[in-house]
Amino acid sequence: MISKDLVRDISGMIMTVSFMLCYIPQIIKIIKTESSSDLSPTMIVLGLVGYITGMIYMYSNVFGIWWFLNYFTGIISSSVLFYYWFKHRND
Repeated sequence: MISKDLVRDISGMIMTVSFMLCYIPQIIKIIKTESSSDLSPTMIVLGLVGYITGMIYMYSNVFGIWWFLNYFTGIISSSVLFYYWFKHRND
C-alpha cells in the first residue's frame, strides 16, 4: 500500500519541477526570436503577484519545502520572463 505521505511528497516534487520548468520554453523563445509581441504582460504580472502572495500565505500558515521551491522559482521565472518581455516588447 502506498502511503499518503509518499503520494504527497511525489506530487509535491512533480508540481514543483513542472512549475520550475514551465516558463523556460517561453523565455528561450523570446531570446531566440527577440520578440515578445505575442506574450501578455498582464499574465506575467498576475503570475508574479500570485507567487509572491503564495509565498506570504505559506509563511503565515504552514511552511512546506515543495511549496517554497514552487513559489521561489516561480518568482524568479516570472521576473526573468517579465525582463525579457520588457526588453523585446517593441520588436
